[in-house]
Amino acid sequence: MYDASVLLPPAQQVRVVARASQIDWGGACAAMAEGRVLKDHRRGTVWRAELLGRARVLKCLKLDTPRRKLQSLLRVSPAWRHWRQARWLRAHSFSTAEPLAIVRGKREGAAVECLVLDYLPGQSVLEHLAGGGLSARCEYRVAEAVVSMACRLAGQGRYNRDAKPSNLIVTGVQETGADIAVIDCGDLRRCKPNDEAAIVRMLASTVIESMGCGCLPRQGVRMRAVLAAAEMVDPAAPRQRARRLWELIERAVTEHGDPTPRDTPLPPKL
Repeated sequence: MYDASVLLPPAQQVRVVARASQIDWGGACAAMAEGRVLKDHRRGTVWRAELLGRARVLKCLKLDTPRRKLQSLLRVSPAWRHWRQARWLRAHSFSTAEPLAIVRGKREGAAVECLVLDYLPGQSVLEHLAGGGLSARCEYRVAEAVVSMACRLAGQGRYNRDAKPSNLIVTGVQETGADIAVIDCGDLRRCKPNDEAAIVRMLASTVIESMGCGCLPRQGVRMRAVLAAAEMVDPAAPRQRARRLWELIERAVTEHGDPTPRDTPLPPKL
């Protein structure tokens, strides 16, 4: 029995408005029999469910205002932004879940838009921080992978306005390295190539959310991350650049104010 408070994918007047293959994603969404809530917030619900024999992620968003309905029709809604940015990331060798379809329709009379993605196994960076199960070496490798993604994005003239650790999945981690994937990429924006302010904003986001959830990484890990960023940005004088980046990140965190998230970014406990 589903909780009435969570948003399910559309089951009436279902229409597939974007798809990566000729699969009946509308029918698969409408027939979803069970799933696990990964995130529930005011705008909608994120599910993990078995669709067509494989694990998928369904981001179900409410179209409950004229503005949201118009955004969907104009293809500028969160689902459409994610669709386009995920395709850009994959085309530029960044890891993210493959977008499979956007499905629109109604559920119990309410308009719903649903983005269907492949499921990426692994925990978010925030879950790893909250769980505390990584070795010190693996913590460093994850921090370096987060920094590498931020600097590579900026190098391509993009930055993620929502570069929080809850939006990054650790798909593999060893003492020699870690693999990171973006799972919420709808807020990618253009910036000047290698823009320092964009890098600072992305790294400050990781500090702010983890601080707000009570799982701020150790200072040594944060210092290692900043030094790794400096080595990528300014290999000729990394330590001098690291001091500047540290100060800029601290200022961004302070100016942000209360770091407590409005909606809990950690998945509900089973």
